[in-house]
Amino acid sequence: MGRGLSLLVCAWLLGCGGSPVPLPEIGPHVREAPVIVPYPPPAARVEIVPPRPGDKEVWIDGEWTWERRRWLWRRGRWEVPPPNSYWAPPVTVRRSDGSLGHFSGGWRTKGGDPAPGG
Repeated sequence: MGRGLSLLVCAWLLGCGGSPVPLPEIGPHVREAPVIVPYPPPAARVEIVPPRPGDKEVWIDGEWTWERRRWLWRRGRWEVPPPNSYWAPPVTVRRSDGSLGHFSGGWRTKGGDPAPGG
């Protein structure tokens, strides 16, 4: 009975109308220095995605940003991607010297440079 109910729920979820949230093309951070932070950001917050305002916008997840010695939450939002660009998502990395480096999310050109208007 439990397995049958699980299959029914899965079929219902897959078959329900509505398209998935459109996300941006994702790529790496290149030729940029991280902000050195003393500790990693908190876990991401759960957000409710509002209706898409148009047909060109993609959803950018909320993120923690390091500002003035503390983490601040920047809410998720709909954005129109700049032409010929990708989204480099936020990431915190352990550097070879043991310190933590944080890259904030941002639009990048296909060549890896900051995208104009992004």
